[in-house]
Amino acid sequence: MFRVLRVLFLLGALGGTYWLFHLNMNPITIYFFKNDITLPGFIFYIVFIMIGVVVGYVISLKSVFSYRSEISNLVKTNKEISEELDSLRNVAVGEEFSFTEKE
Repeated sequence: MFRVLRVLFLLGALGGTYWLFHLNMNPITIYFFKNDITLPGFIFYIVFIMIGVVVGYVISLKSVFSYRSEISNLVKTNKEISEELDSLRNVAVGEEFSFTEKE
């Protein structure tokens, strides 16, 4: 079911993109540079979408690196706790421990 919906969504997106590009065949002039750039409108849409994807990827890299460092810290803590638990399992009851009222 989800595969059919995904295919229909993709076909709708492609159809909408074609329709948008067909409507924007008029040339657009950008006066930002010394030499004016005149291209069809859909080229500018594609360029701005690509710039947005790259900026979004760069912004998401910060969270990826922070998640990786957090995971490595948690793995380190987990390893320390596992070693402590293993050492406590090997101690016989009453051998080295004396329980006080605080515990």
